[in-house]
Amino acid sequence: MARSPIPLFVVSLVLAVPAVAAPVYEVAVTAPGDVRDLLAEHLDVMKWREYDDMTPEQLERLYQAMPADAKDLLSTRGYFNPRIETAFTPASGSTPAEITLTVEPGEPVVIDKVDLRLDGPIRNDDDIERRERRALRAWTLKEGETFSQPGWDGSKKAALLTLLADRYPTAKLAESRAVVDPGTDKAQLSAHYDSGPRYALGALSVTGLNSYPRQIVERLAGFSEGDPYRQQTLLDFQTRLQNTPYFASVFVRADLDPATADAAPVNVDVVEGPQQKVSFGLGYSTDSGERGEMNYRHVNVLDRGWIFDAGARLERDKQSAGVQLALPLDEKLYTWGGFARYEHEDANNLTTDLYRYGVSRSRTSRDIDRSISLTYVGERASIDSEPGSNYREALMLGWAWTRRDLDNPLNPRRGYAWRVELAGAVEGVLTDTSFIRSYAKGAWYLPLGKKMGRMILRGEVGQVFARDGNDVPNDVLFRTGGSGSVRGYGYQDLGVKEGNAIVGGRVLGVVSAEYQYPVIKDWAAAVFADAGNAAENWQNFDVAVGYGVGARWSSPVGPLALDLAYGQRDARIRLHFSLDMSF
Repeated sequence: MARSPIPLFVVSLVLAVPAVAAPVYEVAVTAPGDVRDLLAEHLDVMKWREYDDMTPEQLERLYQAMPADAKDLLSTRGYFNPRIETAFTPASGSTPAEITLTVEPGEPVVIDKVDLRLDGPIRNDDDIERRERRALRAWTLKEGETFSQPGWDGSKKAALLTLLADRYPTAKLAESRAVVDPGTDKAQLSAHYDSGPRYALGALSVTGLNSYPRQIVERLAGFSEGDPYRQQTLLDFQTRLQNTPYFASVFVRADLDPATADAAPVNVDVVEGPQQKVSFGLGYSTDSGERGEMNYRHVNVLDRGWIFDAGARLERDKQSAGVQLALPLDEKLYTWGGFARYEHEDANNLTTDLYRYGVSRSRTSRDIDRSISLTYVGERASIDSEPGSNYREALMLGWAWTRRDLDNPLNPRRGYAWRVELAGAVEGVLTDTSFIRSYAKGAWYLPLGKKMGRMILRGEVGQVFARDGNDVPNDVLFRTGGSGSVRGYGYQDLGVKEGNAIVGGRVLGVVSAEYQYPVIKDWAAAVFADAGNAAENWQNFDVAVGYGVGARWSSPVGPLALDLAYGQRDARIRLHFSLDMSF
């Protein structure tokens, strides 16, 4: 067979020793790049270069064993017919001994056939053909590809995992063979698996549960006795338990005794966490100024696993306090909750007192959050330049849906997150005027390469459909501006002008593009452009543009942003500081 010439690279690896000591010996390897790296890292003769007590006899044995050692290493990469040449130059005076290795690996061995078979009780399954196809898809060494030892080991493991994860957790590799024909440079691979017994999930056994009702664990199981064993089912069960506030640690496993395969007991070991917690916080941002907050949580009210939260937050322009009570997850993994909240805000010459009371039903599954709610909003608002105040109210039925697919929730570099909200109220039912509120926002994180940074694209759009917008609470309407929206403008400076105040508008639109370039570890420089506004209607929508530069720090609690932005409409430069969190 004719062989195409392969470019050869030469590396000389020299023992590094202190100036007072002579090197023991030197090794020079001549081979193609990938082969050279393999030999330089794993040859025995390379590993002993720094052994100061090396004797001539020991060095001779290493030299004589080097060809066989090299051949064994090359076989792991599919090279079974290499040409290997060696040379040895003894030490002379102050010149150390030199070993030379020259390798032409030849043609790699190609996979000619793969024989994969599943034996045992699995052959009685109705879907045995599908299981075999699934195991073969997991097999990474395909026919026609180059043989390698890592690929051979990885293929056997990947095919076995398809059995272990679904109904056959005690499956094992019964026999495997890789037959290589050096004359044809082809390999025949075979792997036979013994499935072992088919397993089904049995009763729950819970240990470590002292303070909480057992139903909290049972409701989160997500399976019934007799369901087929699936590893993902147990992992999801463990994750749901870990995501509750009740436990400091959770471990879920099935008892894999073949004698109980028809109903394998599921053991749940938990360590309970503290039931009550008080936390405090301090902070600062250019939007809200100084901030202080205190929160209290009790996760086992009346020994029923009810979760009670209370908190208060003080900011420069806004003060709030609220309470919330949430019930444990039910069998469908939904949680019911009720809340009451008061907020006082004085911003942009508009003073509001807001009262919110409501109930909700919500569910979180993997990367999706969904909820429905019934919320009463009562708002008393006054404009500084106008006497008196007015009170608006609405009883809203709302729905919200959030989808996240992010590589890191605190500091995402790849993926997206978006949220959709829809709410409505009917005049006369604790509501001043009928309306429908729609809102959506999204963020996309696009990596451009490790050294080129990333792009971040954001967008928001919303509209309130109402016969009379003056009777809709400001909290339901839209304002924008500041960090996280349109930079270059003050916090909620963009909206509808009324007297000397900025009030909410019925339409909202915001778009943003930002490029972040990595500078040093955990730090990046940013350039950005934002555009958007909130207005009474789309006909009066006047886009406000802001752009600028900034710095980003990937802190342990999330990315911190410091921006210098120019607001084109106001012809003003503003400094923005914020803690960027994905929603």
